[in-house]
Amino acid sequence: MEEAWQLPEPPPPAARQRNLFEAAAVYVAACAEDDHDRSAEAARWVSPEALCFGVNELACRAVIALAREHDETPQHMARKLLGLPAA
Repeated sequence: MEEAWQLPEPPPPAARQRNLFEAAAVYVAACAEDDHDRSAEAARWVSPEALCFGVNELACRAVIALAREHDETPQHMARKLLGLPAA
């Protein structure tokens, strides 16, 4: 009698991969909430360069969205958020 051929069992799933935008969102939100443990965890999800890129992209999108909401230029809104005088 022939033995039935069986597929090998798949390996256990690896830890869920996080993308740089998810890491940036969690990192920035955690920093805003002064949650050091959560920001440190998010910083480990991607390389420092990727996190920097993601944080930069998030900042740009946030400034653009706020500027549109307040009918101001992105430059004016960015300076306002940082407490800088108008240029």
